[in-house]
Amino acid sequence: MRRAVATLLVIIALAVSSGCLVISLQPAYEDDWLAWDPNLLGAWRDLDDNASIAIGEAEWRSYRVHYEHPSEKGDVSGFLTIIGDDRYLDLMPARGEDRGSFVLPAHLVLRVELTGDELVLTPLSYDWFADRLRAHRTAPVPTVFDQKQNALIVAPTAQLRSWFRAQPKESAIWGAPATFTRVK
Repeated sequence: MRRAVATLLVIIALAVSSGCLVISLQPAYEDDWLAWDPNLLGAWRDLDDNASIAIGEAEWRSYRVHYEHPSEKGDVSGFLTIIGDDRYLDLMPARGEDRGSFVLPAHLVLRVELTGDELVLTPLSYDWFADRLRAHRTAPVPTVFDQKQNALIVAPTAQLRSWFRAQPKESAIWGAPATFTRVK
């Protein structure tokens, strides 16, 4: 259990510069909304962060994502979904591992842009959510701080998808992108 959570946090850290996370209790997909893109498969490298990811095929239109960073490495499951004109990768602890009754899988949703051999993953902005929560301003989707001060989105899947659909790429809700290049 501890390894699965640590792995998810490392994957999430690749996209979050502030060290705190924006995660969701609910996924950004349902079975009918899953997509598949074989062009995501392969090895990818981010030279800026000295990080790499290997994306492989897994069961039921999912991806097995292996992440390596100088400080940690691990595996998560990924699910691709399309909302409007944008694609999102929903990452969660690796499927098939029993994490016990009291552990809920959290979802990290990244906007995906794939152009040739360049993969850009953009997380939600922790600062944007945290500013609203600290100022007691209502976020457009129900969000709370958890015990570790992560921004935890508690909206149902349909509401989360509707909100994503309404967000332009230039919106302040998006954090700093991580750019990976395909390893040949």
